[in-house]
Amino acid sequence: MADNKITSGSAQAGDGTGFEMDRKWGTIAMLISATGMGLVPLFSRWGTRTDMFDGTAGLNAGDSVGALMAVGRMTMGLIFFVALVFITHKVGVFKKLKVTPAIILGGVMIGLSLACYVTATLLTSVANSVLFIYTGPVLCILFARIFRKEPMSILQWVCLAAVIVGTLFGNNIVGFNESGAFTVSFSLEMSTPDYPQKGIGDIFGLLSGVFYGLSMFFNGYRKDADTTARGVWNFLAAALAALAVTLVMNFMGESGIVPSNWALNLHLTPFNWIGAVLLWIFSGAVALGFLLVAGRNLPAADYGTIAYWEVPVALFIGLVIFGEALTINTVIGGVLIIGGGAIPAIKGIIEGAKHEKEVEIRENLSARLEEEAQKEDLDLR
Repeated sequence: MADNKITSGSAQAGDGTGFEMDRKWGTIAMLISATGMGLVPLFSRWGTRTDMFDGTAGLNAGDSVGALMAVGRMTMGLIFFVALVFITHKVGVFKKLKVTPAIILGGVMIGLSLACYVTATLLTSVANSVLFIYTGPVLCILFARIFRKEPMSILQWVCLAAVIVGTLFGNNIVGFNESGAFTVSFSLEMSTPDYPQKGIGDIFGLLSGVFYGLSMFFNGYRKDADTTARGVWNFLAAALAALAVTLVMNFMGESGIVPSNWALNLHLTPFNWIGAVLLWIFSGAVALGFLLVAGRNLPAADYGTIAYWEVPVALFIGLVIFGEALTINTVIGGVLIIGGGAIPAIKGIIEGAKHEKEVEIRENLSARLEEEAQKEDLDLR
């Protein structure tokens, strides 16, 4: 228990029993990973916009370029995990892994989620994009309740309600107007001067949250599967799913089913390509690598809570880099969504720490009693 280390034989901890989890290193790794994830809006806009700081100038491609950026990110993740299989000598483990629908669907859903998320960062505000995708963890609890009949505690129901209300605030369906009066309005703002396609972007943001929740739901199965071997299949499925979104959006734009600006029409500049590569490296390989380290060194509750660091990082990018003002409704919505997702995880951390303390006390007591028994035995001799 010293130096933030605990011993674990769980599947998450690694490939065998007795793995020593280093919480301090795991926390650092998770913060680095979440920071890399939070930089997605910066790199996605850098990699696609005609003017990086002015969304009204348009993109050097069609709207489906967001999904294409996600393809690159997922492909980088695939390359990373394939390399890891060879580096860690797990080729045999990979070959023996039984690939089930849950493993593939977990990857498909994360691919769909990130394709929608990157698209959202291009069409709506950073705040809306990141807050919408983080409805996923609470939606996962709801999916588990509906499909796996898992019970929900009162706290989980309260957190679900908080996320729903937070989403309403984020979309200004409920909230405070400029004069400070509380209002309710179902006339969704589909376009603003800064974001002409805000409504479409918000829809993609909401879809990213739904798919994120489904990914977590499917990843709840097959916890026995080796992390590295499973990662290869997850990212292969994710890359193909994001590619499918790209192709479907491009087809719909070219065929006139939707406006022609959905067609890919790629004409990125060298400056754009630098941003795209940075997205794939820092929000892809680097973030995913440290995510794997964090997963091996942190209990699930700690892991899930620290992941929310991505939200303030992204909001900071929106505020400082892109000059996006944070309204009172956005702040309230953000607090409700982040709180609704993080509180159950924080509760898990507290309960986990309490359990570990109890185990430590029992072990120390047992060792002391054994030592005293040995002393008594020596005295009798």
